[in-house]
Amino acid sequence: MLLSEKHFQILETLGGQEISTQRQLAQFTGISLGQINYVLKQFLSKGLVKIGNFRKNPHKIGYAYLLTPKGIEAKSKLAARFIISKLKEYNNIRSRLARKLTAIQKSGYNRIVFIGPEIVKEFIDCIIHEKALALILVAHCKDWQDIKQYDDNSFDLVVEFNTDQDTKAKKLIKISSDRIISLW
Repeated sequence: MLLSEKHFQILETLGGQEISTQRQLAQFTGISLGQINYVLKQFLSKGLVKIGNFRKNPHKIGYAYLLTPKGIEAKSKLAARFIISKLKEYNNIRSRLARKLTAIQKSGYNRIVFIGPEIVKEFIDCIIHEKALALILVAHCKDWQDIKQYDDNSFDLVVEFNTDQDTKAKKLIKISSDRIISLW
């Protein structure tokens, strides 16, 4: 059985919560009840999960889905695999951004305004400093409306995160299209 990110979510939730129903597990993971049922059956047959009695009350018997040692090992292996995968993805994005920012610098621009999410702006800032690029991030705007507060002569180029972003507001701003580029 090839384990996926959904499998990991289920194993992770079972490892950290006392789960007594499939519906509860579906709510914690955001995975459909049908998929939970299917995956749990696989886990039970492979010995990754067992059903344990956790209430000794004779009037109400409760059960919990519990990870077995084999399930804990599978969860650990999956966690390591996903961390490595995310690190590779992070490095690929970082390399793409570094190439884009270097190309901007080589094009003769040095004062840029970034329009997009704060976290990406921080990423851009780090790359500029790490690569010692001669770029100055003059401003960060969350959307096109915010750029109105900056003098058109205070920047050379607008770098936008999402080209589909607020096209109506973009049309109202009088910045020539040759001074606007997409980050991607």
